[in-house]
Amino acid sequence: MLAAAEIKPALVQNENHPFFHWDDFQEYAAKENVQIESWYPLGGRGFTQNYFNNAKLKPIAESYGKTVPQILLRWQVQKGFIAVPGSSNPEHIKESYDIFNFVLADKDMSTINDMQTGHGNFNMRF
Repeated sequence: MLAAAEIKPALVQNENHPFFHWDDFQEYAAKENVQIESWYPLGGRGFTQNYFNNAKLKPIAESYGKTVPQILLRWQVQKGFIAVPGSSNPEHIKESYDIFNFVLADKDMSTINDMQTGHGNFNMRF
């Protein structure tokens, strides 16, 4: 795409969450100065409960006095991604903004990074 584009894209949106994050693509995008916006940063419709009730994520959230969605969004931000969760619930929207008053420890970032399965919830690659 970069070779064919008349205007170099500044942003690419792709599925990106703890179970599916393309580390090699992240490195490539960073090298090309292309920002990644996480599509379905909380897993996407029908998949959020896989995260919100995850046995590895719940203790991390409890240790920070945060919710699992807040931990997931903070992980995204600390990795340098743009994460825009969708919600029409005012309480969920408020909760999503309350992620800038803490930093995940390296061990917690590693735990979340290691949840990678290589399989997206909406993987359309062949």
